[in-house]
Amino acid sequence: MGKAQASVEYLLVAGLIILIILPSIYVFYSYSQRSNEEIRQSQLSRVGNNIVDAAEKIYYLGEPSKATLDATMPEGIRKMEIWCNQELVFFLADGSEIAFKSRVNITADSTCAGRCCYNFTKEDYSPGLKHIIVEAKGDYVLVRVE
Repeated sequence: MGKAQASVEYLLVAGLIILIILPSIYVFYSYSQRSNEEIRQSQLSRVGNNIVDAAEKIYYLGEPSKATLDATMPEGIRKMEIWCNQELVFFLADGSEIAFKSRVNITADSTCAGRCCYNFTKEDYSPGLKHIIVEAKGDYVLVRVE
């Protein structure tokens, strides 16, 4: 009788511990996922704002002004385009878009069809450190990624 009671108590304690640990793991995991997404969004915002700010500054300095930005591209970017020479748009893997409006005309090396005017290659927005060259070209600013 004593051994059976000890076994049942052991199972109850183990079950109680599991009931406490499993929800804690779930809460921690969901919190870390949200934190990672917020970090990714803030990195992308910093990159987009830096590119647009540099483009506006270089444009007003005039030709042959040029600047090189070092930026770390986060994961989860599906596409990067320039729309109507005024907006730098990032398309994310979750289906959302983040746009950065410029007060000056910005262009890139390659053109595209549809609503975008210029697009970037997959290598340009892949995760990691990128060297972004912003160069004044008369009435527009050329944005290149190396």
